[in-house]
Amino acid sequence: MSLIVENLSVSFGNQEILRDINLNLEQSEIIAILGPSGCGKTTLLRTISGLQEPNFGKISLQGEPIEHVPCEQRGIGMLFQKPVLFPFKDVLGNILFAYQRKEERNMDDVYSILKELGLKGKEHQAIETLSGGEAQRVVLARALLTNPKLLLLDEPLSALDVDLRRKIAQEMRSTLKARGIPAIHVTHDPVEATIIGDRVIHWIELQPGGVDEE
Repeated sequence: MSLIVENLSVSFGNQEILRDINLNLEQSEIIAILGPSGCGKTTLLRTISGLQEPNFGKISLQGEPIEHVPCEQRGIGMLFQKPVLFPFKDVLGNILFAYQRKEERNMDDVYSILKELGLKGKEHQAIETLSGGEAQRVVLARALLTNPKLLLLDEPLSALDVDLRRKIAQEMRSTLKARGIPAIHVTHDPVEATIIGDRVIHWIELQPGGVDEE
């Protein structure tokens, strides 16, 4: 089992956001969590990644408890709704931020990922000239180069038009599967969820007593 979430609860003040969430993710599996905006999907991903402290519950990644491990030490990559890129760097410069030290760079892997994600030939393109889809591909490439134990995708395609969103969802699935990287993708689009996920879990299923897994 790659990821195990047990009885996870998160509250902001008196407002309960997550209550007794349980979730299992197999090695190399991609699951899509489908639910409306504001239901708690982002809070779940932030808590798994370490950006949000849980009030209660356990999180294990590759057999090791991580709920008290700092986020930068968890080996988890995360993509957000809005691409986080450095405007003063070109495409290649942004991707190379995946490496902490210059001597760690594997340029063969860099150019392989550029090709896989349709970014070959755009290495020196300015960030402000990229389309929304290209910008998210750059963020994905950078995340993949860190060899994450788990990738969390917080509606990274939601700002794109429907056709492009579904095209990139298929590309992301193919790339993650080829590299054997487990992932959790959250979305409000049922077609997108079906395209990218090995399993689709409706948010209601994660609630105590919930059912409805596809």
